[in-house]
Amino acid sequence: MKHALTFLALLLITSTATIAQTIQNLWITGTAVPGGTQQLVRFPSGQFKFAGELLPGELKVMTTPEPVAETHYLAPRYYQSYIVNHGLTYKQTKNADEPGWIVTFAETRYRFTVNTTSHTLTGELFQPWDELFLVGGCVSCGWESYIMLPFERLDDGLCRWTWTGELKSRSENVEPRRFKIMGQNAWEPKHLHPFTQDEAPLTSTQLCTGGADNKWQIERDGRYRLTVDVFHETFHAEYLGSTLPPHDVTTAEAEEAGDDFQIDIQGRQIILTQPAGREARLLGAQGVTLAVSHSPRQTWFAPAAGFYIVTSGDRSCKITIAE
Repeated sequence: MKHALTFLALLLITSTATIAQTIQNLWITGTAVPGGTQQLVRFPSGQFKFAGELLPGELKVMTTPEPVAETHYLAPRYYQSYIVNHGLTYKQTKNADEPGWIVTFAETRYRFTVNTTSHTLTGELFQPWDELFLVGGCVSCGWESYIMLPFERLDDGLCRWTWTGELKSRSENVEPRRFKIMGQNAWEPKHLHPFTQDEAPLTSTQLCTGGADNKWQIERDGRYRLTVDVFHETFHAEYLGSTLPPHDVTTAEAEEAGDDFQIDIQGRQIILTQPAGREARLLGAQGVTLAVSHSPRQTWFAPAAGFYIVTSGDRSCKITIAE
């Protein structure tokens, strides 16, 4: 009898593992799902993710687009399990009457991950990040904290960011062709990585919040535009060419800026005065955007001595910061 029970337990474990290995897609359904049913997005390492709106009600995770005889449900193991949690285990069952995951109130920024390797579901109410920075061996700031290059938040939402500038192999830095993305102008606590080391940015589409310290690696020098969606954890890179556009560089001196565009240099402080509402930018010598402002008076701190470009509307000038 003991051997029979042991064999039955092993058979059950093997069956469950086989189901987990064969999961190729997952869907959610229930009263909490707008539209009734939605497909989860597949990520590497056996993860499926959701990012979006949920309604008050119940949510069930299933292996088919609609309930059929072959459907398996990823049901919580614990009574009254909420979709917002720090990681709860699930069981796989064909019983459609098993309780699902509870959503208590409507919100547009729910995010959860189903990990089919650890058999867990982890959920959160996502809070938009306040800033995003680029750092790396192929970036003008190198691997130095506090002078990382800022991304600019896009106007179409709180979670999408963009950066445009030069990425090139810099032999003076360690890992001269690699870069990663930080959620602050320092090393902790928030950071974004590719899922594999040396992932090519031009073919990379998904990113990992936290995780292993992997970096992207450029294949050729030039100007790039990077677009990151922190909420949906997506990444897109465009190669813009090997040279800077003419309007990014000018030989005009600071005193030639004009009456409506004044610059005062005090040590490493760059003090800009311009008409209210006009967009101003501080650029590195290679055209990399370091800061953006719409204020009539803005003070920037140059991270190092050297050449910089300040633009205000369609006007621009080159300045020099001494040691």
